[in-house]
Amino acid sequence: MNKIWSLALVSSFSLFAASPQNPPSPEIVEEQLEDAEAEFQRAKKMFNPWYTGPLLAPSAHILPPGMFVIEPYFFITKNYAQFDEQGHAHRIPHLNQLNPLFIMQIGILNWMDAVISTQGLRNQQSGHSSTNWGDSSASLGFGLLSEGPYRPALLLSVKESLPTGKYQHLNPKKNGVDATGSGAYQTTLGLNISKLIWWVATHPMVFRLAQSWSLPAMVSVKELNSYGGGEDTHGKVRLGHSYSVDLGYEFSFTQRWVLALDFVYAYSQKTTFSGHKGYSAAGTPNVIGGPFRDEISLAPALEYNVNEYLGFIGGVWFSVWGRNSLDFVSGVFSFDYAF
Repeated sequence: MNKIWSLALVSSFSLFAASPQNPPSPEIVEEQLEDAEAEFQRAKKMFNPWYTGPLLAPSAHILPPGMFVIEPYFFITKNYAQFDEQGHAHRIPHLNQLNPLFIMQIGILNWMDAVISTQGLRNQQSGHSSTNWGDSSASLGFGLLSEGPYRPALLLSVKESLPTGKYQHLNPKKNGVDATGSGAYQTTLGLNISKLIWWVATHPMVFRLAQSWSLPAMVSVKELNSYGGGEDTHGKVRLGHSYSVDLGYEFSFTQRWVLALDFVYAYSQKTTFSGHKGYSAAGTPNVIGGPFRDEISLAPALEYNVNEYLGFIGGVWFSVWGRNSLDFVSGVFSFDYAF
């Protein structure tokens, strides 16, 4: 805050830097004084904004060395329809999910930090339920650019997903509800961009753009698994590569209250299978694998920041269009604590 006021005062003092041989006219002095006063009043209204969100887009800033951030998430999701390949939604038995996710960010160097995450998943559908661990991940972030007045922050991340969730030897009586993982090690490259904008002095805003590319490894599967199959299935599943882009936006009403929005597009290539599919009880080959998937979703949210170290955010994440993907709505709550 003091820095902002100082800039305004420096501007006013510069009025008198003209050469004594060529003093400015009274009209010019008056105009410059009015401009300096307007700049000073604008600076008085400015504040250092606090942000917790948005809900989904990751930050492009490196955490300072020795600093930690914990960020628990709670997703309560209802999957109520399935989009076909033409983008038409068809009702399905509601699949309800409770997904607690724990994220910790650790500052290591001025240009590098680390993030680890772990999660659980509870599924309920058609009278069946299951609770188990989901997949975990660990990543490193590398700061390529630090944010400046005329440049954004730029970060490159490398993440490895670990198949800690249950994905095979599923219970046929539960119709796949007990699947909570992918079974695949996946390497994800991310490129994040972030910029704080002062278009309105009393309402600063942040734009984030996060892109990611995931390269999954082949998965060995047996029996009923996350991709289909049945009692005598055994072979290998090859997941398609996936890409996502998330445009995040935050608008400060005040230093504490912030409106946030994510606009997300995600695409995954088709999943293929090689091996023995086996046969269903009806004598037909088991289905395993699936076509490409893509989806557009939105996530509006509201933030309350207690101070620069602690903030809360809650919102709704929902699909608006898709192909070969689930139609869903999810309530999301999180808090962010830095220490």
